[in-house]
Amino acid sequence: MHQVTSASRAFAMRHRSDRAFFLTCLVLIWAGIAGGFGLDMVAKAAKGGLHYPLAVHAHAVVFGSWLLLLTAQILLVESGNLRVHRKLGIVALVLLPLMLILGPMAAVAMLKLHSDKLGSADRFAFLSTQLTNVFGSVALSTAGLLMRRDPAAHKRLMLIGTIALMEPGFSRIWAGPLFGLLGDGYWQYWVGTYVGSVVMLLGAGAYDLATRRRLHPVYLPALAWCLAMEWGAAWLYYQPWWAAMMKRLIMG
Repeated sequence: MHQVTSASRAFAMRHRSDRAFFLTCLVLIWAGIAGGFGLDMVAKAAKGGLHYPLAVHAHAVVFGSWLLLLTAQILLVESGNLRVHRKLGIVALVLLPLMLILGPMAAVAMLKLHSDKLGSADRFAFLSTQLTNVFGSVALSTAGLLMRRDPAAHKRLMLIGTIALMEPGFSRIWAGPLFGLLGDGYWQYWVGTYVGSVVMLLGAGAYDLATRRRLHPVYLPALAWCLAMEWGAAWLYYQPWWAAMMKRLIMG
């Protein structure tokens, strides 16, 4: 961490375009979540399917609170209110472990709710993506909290950690048409599922290259972590033993 912090000193902590960049990222995150889940809920409402277990409601509250916290923290920084920003950051210490617990709980609860419709192994296989989304995001955000004394590293890790959670929103918007266009397969699954998150991740790096002429030292390790989670999830999705193991664990 000392090496990263030392390298960060050569990285300009602030650029005049940072405000526009982080606010744009915030808008895209909210648009992805609102658009994806909004379309999904409209479709389910039309079929009378808006009935969810308690774990799913708790999951929605906690993950929604994370997005609200991110929004508040970015706005506080941009308004110069760092004292409140630091105090409010304590909320993350509560939300992160809850996300790690409630993410898998909600996924399992939905599988059990639709146990009468589980004729395909795909639903169980998809747990690879659901679990790595949460684990990958929480790990990055935890690293961001640990590096809060390095503002440039802290901001980038918290942002990338949240982008790692964006698959459920983005993929609900275009995964269906993309899978229809690309077909089935490992790389097709990765592109159709994660393209929105990957574009945002690459955009974050491109922004630093454009404004600082260099990448922040935490960027490449964070990007590699996200890609490892995504590629690992895509690989597991196509392993028959994974779906069988998940089905055995959940359904008994």
